Amino acid sequence: MPSLHIKTTQNLLKTVKHLYFALPNWLTMIKSLKINNFRCFSNIEANGFSRVNLIGGKNNAGKTALLEALLLMGKPSNKSIAKLQSFRRISSKFVEANPEKVWDNLFYQQKKDDEITLAFELEQESGNRVSITCKDEADDFVNLIDKDTEDDTDILEFASNLTNTKSAKSSLNITAYNYHNQLQKNIFVANSNGRVGRGMEHTFIEVNFIPANYKLSSEQLAKEFDEAKLAKKSTVILRAFQIIDANIEEVDTFNLGESALYLRSHNEDYMLLSLFGDAMNRIADFVLKIVNTKNSVLLVDEIENGIHYENQEEVWNILFSLCKEYDVQLFATSHSYEMIEAFKNCAMREEYQGYASYFEMLKHPLSHQTIIQRIPLSSLDDKLNNHKPVRGENKKDTRRL
Repeated sequence: MPSLHIKTTQNLLKTVKHLYFALPNWLTMIKSLKINNFRCFSNIEANGFSRVNLIGGKNNAGKTALLEALLLMGKPSNKSIAKLQSFRRISSKFVEANPEKVWDNLFYQQKKDDEITLAFELEQESGNRVSITCKDEADDFVNLIDKDTEDDTDILEFASNLTNTKSAKSSLNITAYNYHNQLQKNIFVANSNGRVGRGMEHTFIEVNFIPANYKLSSEQLAKEFDEAKLAKKSTVILRAFQIIDANIEEVDTFNLGESALYLRSHNEDYMLLSLFGDAMNRIADFVLKIVNTKNSVLLVDEIENGIHYENQEEVWNILFSLCKEYDVQLFATSHSYEMIEAFKNCAMREEYQGYASYFEMLKHPLSHQTIIQRIPLSSLDDKLNNHKPVRGENKKDTRRL
C-alpha cells in the first residue's frame, strides 16, 4: 500500500506540474498600482488590470503620465528618466540653463520636497515600490562616485565640478524596494554641464514604451525586423501589414546606403516602408516590440494615431492574439471613440473572454482629483450603444472624434 500511495502522489504531482506549465504565464502581470505626487497625480490607484488594457480619457486627462509611471515601475533607473525627458522634448540646452528646474515637471504641482512613490502588485508578488526624491545638491552622487573608485576621468571631473562650484545643481534619487528591502539606488544629477547618472539598475519587468508621435528610425525598424526574422517570426509582421494593405506580399530588409525595411505589393517592386504611411510604421513597431520581447509589458500612447477606423478592430485582433501568444501585457491609451469601440468589439469575442479591461480617466466630481475607474465590458458596450460618456467627458461632449 505505501508504494501505491507514493506512486499515486507522484502521478498527481506530474499532473499538477503539467497543468501549471500548460497555463499562460501570468507572473509578469501588473495587477494594481498606487501613484503619489507624480506628474498630474496627487494620488491615484487602480486595480483589476488584465492582459490587454485600454485607458480612455480626454486630452490632458493624465493618460500619458500613467504610462510613464508604469515605465518607471518596471524599470526604475536613470535611463528611464532620460527616456521620459526625451519623449517630453526637454532639451540639453534647457538642462544646462536651468539645472535646478530639470526635475520639476515630474512632481505633482512641482512639489519637489515631497516624495514620489510608485507602488504596484504583480501576479504572485507584492510589496514592490519605487521612491523618487529630489535635492538641490549633489552630495549623494559625489559620495557614490567615491565609493565606486570610478576610473572614468570625465565622471571624476564632473563630480569635482559639483563639489568645487556654487553654481545651480540638483539631483534625482531613484530607489527600488520590495517591502523594506532596498534593491537598488540610482542618482541622476543636473548642472550647467548637463546630466550624469550613476547607480545600480534594477528591472522588475521588461518594459517597452511607444509614445504617441514617436517613430523608430528606418535603421532601428530594420534591426528589429532582422531579430524577428532570425527567430522565424517574420510572417507575423507580414500578416500585420496585410491588415492595412491586403496587396502586400513580402517584407524584408535591404542595405542600400543604410539598412531599412522594404515592402513589396502584388506585381510591384520593393519600396521603403516609410512610403506606405504612418500606420505601417506604427504597426511594425507594435508587433516587433511584442514578438522580440516575450514576457514583458508594452505601453502604447494614443494607439489610434495613423490607423484608419476601418482597420482598428483587426489591429486590436492581432494585438490580442500576439499578447496572448508571447505573454505580453499591453497598456494603451486612447481618446478616440472609434478606437474604444473597436477594442470593445474585439474584447467581447469568445476567444478573448477575460483577457481585456477598459479604464476611464476622469476628474472626481468633488475633489477634482484625477481618478481611474474600471468599466466592465458589458457596461462599456451599453454606454457605447447609448452614446454615454466613456472618456471622462460630460454627456453633451459625447461624440465621435
